[in-house]
Amino acid sequence: MRIAGVDEAGRGPWAGPVVAAAVILRRSRLPVRIDDSKKLTASQRATAFHVILASADVGIGVVGAEEIDRCRIHRATLLAMRQAVDDLPETPDVVLVDGHLTPPLTMPCWPILHGDQLSYVIGCASIVAKVFRDRLMAFYHELDPRYEFHRHKGYGTAVHAAALELFGPSLFHRVSFRPVAEASHELVSAA
Repeated sequence: MRIAGVDEAGRGPWAGPVVAAAVILRRSRLPVRIDDSKKLTASQRATAFHVILASADVGIGVVGAEEIDRCRIHRATLLAMRQAVDDLPETPDVVLVDGHLTPPLTMPCWPILHGDQLSYVIGCASIVAKVFRDRLMAFYHELDPRYEFHRHKGYGTAVHAAALELFGPSLFHRVSFRPVAEASHELVSAA
């Protein structure tokens, strides 16, 4: 039976995409620590990421800021999850999803609260989604270094807030998110 674990990264940031990963393991256990990605160091995540890619079928879904603004983060997250499952080379028999909601899929799909801590395969998906998104944010930093996306990954830090106040939103910002909308409004009012 092909069981896919699905998790996302990037629901809360002010900038960047929401990314989902779907993972079907080809081995029952991997020679690295697998856990909720937030419980691992960046180095542990990077190592696990490469081992997972070598030991599993992986699908990725990415929904950017513009689409998040259009359909809101909840729907965008479910869309990214569906994309990730659709991106798998083989259709899974069952999908296990971290959280309490599941994307619309044709196969059985079970939500598991704290699934990234309770399910090994969801933990793998958590790592893949986090590393993939972090690397995208580092790439966005190269395209527009004013915001220092490589440091905060789009989350609401003091550094990010200061850059947003100074420069206004970039193409990567979610203008439907209150801090970004307020910074945009303040910039227009000051002009």
